[in-house]
Amino acid sequence: MSEQAKATTERVPRAGGSNRARRPRVRLGAVVVLAALAALVIWLIASSTGGGSKPSAQGKTSTIAVSPRGLRTLAQSLRQPIYWLGPRTGTTYELTKSPGRIYIRYLPAGVKVGDSRPFLTVGTYPMRNAYGVVDSGTRQQGAGRITLPAGGLGVYRQKHPNNVYLAYPGSDYQVEVYAPRAGVARRLVSGGGVKAIGGSPAQSRVLAVSVDRLKALAASLGQPIYWAGSMPNVTYELTRTSDGKIYIRYLPAGVSVGASKPYLTVGTYPVRNAYRVTRAAGSGATSVKIAAGGGAIAVYNREHPANVYLAYPRSKFQIEVFDPKRGEARKLVASQSITPVG
Repeated sequence: MSEQAKATTERVPRAGGSNRARRPRVRLGAVVVLAALAALVIWLIASSTGGGSKPSAQGKTSTIAVSPRGLRTLAQSLRQPIYWLGPRTGTTYELTKSPGRIYIRYLPAGVKVGDSRPFLTVGTYPMRNAYGVVDSGTRQQGAGRITLPAGGLGVYRQKHPNNVYLAYPGSDYQVEVYAPRAGVARRLVSGGGVKAIGGSPAQSRVLAVSVDRLKALAASLGQPIYWAGSMPNVTYELTRTSDGKIYIRYLPAGVSVGASKPYLTVGTYPVRNAYRVTRAAGSGATSVKIAAGGGAIAVYNREHPANVYLAYPRSKFQIEVFDPKRGEARKLVASQSITPVG
């Protein structure tokens, strides 16, 4: 799902450090609102070294071998999550801590700490609105999207298959998984292998709600909550993030709350000048405007047609409609089926 990424330049850091084998460093920046529909997301692919023991970073770094217990102790002392891929037999866990960044590198048996060769690495990086930054990257040409449990999201570049970046709604930490073999990082992330030591990976609340509960929530918040109307034999899954975003997901009968498979979802996001921002996003070369009625502006990107964004004049909220079925999101918007609850 898309989220608002602040209009600041955010860097997707790199896992690993100095090494002769070079790998990409990705920068996601200057993003306004939900990828601002790819038109405003900037990916700068620059050469960078990777996979080594010490990442390039200003300030003092320290690299040591650490046990799982030591990782838990560190996470508790820092009061933040540290991400890794869980325990592995015959492996040394190499911890590199630099200002604001933590790397866990998996060294095979016999490999010493500080070895310059690239190995499987997981980086944890503090990043404001990390989910929005990752989501913005999924809107770019050549980017792949991975849907994760608990509302998490991953992104990778087809041309750079060694790195995957992921984040969870409401979290201020971005995670990078790097593997020297192409496609391995993607497989590990898709399989749910990334885990947090200390803290919850997602600072969001997810639960099943009734229509009356949705109406009561909208009234208590004093704001609209958009949805696609009532539907038979579905569960309405409500997700609220710590930065004010609200999602309603339509789960078919038998599907549990928190399921990772994508389903029809309507998001309501607080966005200043939502109409103007959405209209500007529609001016991109790959963006298409569609009629939405009620004076609303609605746009989607040809490269990502499953997502439609709309906003109304003088509104402080932008709406995203996502449906994995081809063309369904556009049909819902064009038929004016997206309305406030109540």
